[in-house]
Amino acid sequence: MNPDSSSGKGRAGRPRDSSVDDRVLSATRELLMELGWEDLSMRGVAARAGVGRGTIDRRWSSKAELVLHSILGATPDLEPFDGTDPNGWVRWVATGSRELFAKPEVRAAVPGLISTFTRNEDLRRQLWQSFSGPPAELFSAGSSLDAADDAVLDARALIAMAAGASLFLSIIATEDDTDSVHLRIEELLLRAIDRP
Repeated sequence: MNPDSSSGKGRAGRPRDSSVDDRVLSATRELLMELGWEDLSMRGVAARAGVGRGTIDRRWSSKAELVLHSILGATPDLEPFDGTDPNGWVRWVATGSRELFAKPEVRAAVPGLISTFTRNEDLRRQLWQSFSGPPAELFSAGSSLDAADDAVLDARALIAMAAGASLFLSIIATEDDTDSVHLRIEELLLRAIDRP
């Protein structure tokens, strides 16, 4: 899921227009909210962004990859984890999960992405590894060699619980998608890492 991997080495011609990605990703988010997953098309995104269809095809291999990049970015944003202790890490995982699944473009994309993941194992695996791996490494960074594997496992479990709860609350248990429930989830996750 690295649409920026084509560096253009060996190609002659004009330099790549850096604004194209921003226009395409913005158009994708807009159309997701306006049309939903089913009616979103690469052709429609190209028209809204003012680029050719080939421009999109060269950067993203599928609609699902384009949508994932538009709602998540190319790589996870690790800046919120800078200088945090394990408690701060958990708080950000909980807060970041809630913020992500509260976005209307994410809610519009979720049903189609879930369906796509059942058919595209590589994309599903790549998403989980790229967005759980770096934060899990940060969580386990201060651990001894003996405890590092357990810390990574704990981090992946905490990410799954926080993201899963936020997804469920945003789609199914919408009556409980409240500050108090999210705060309680965060408290429970913090208790899970509070070992004697």
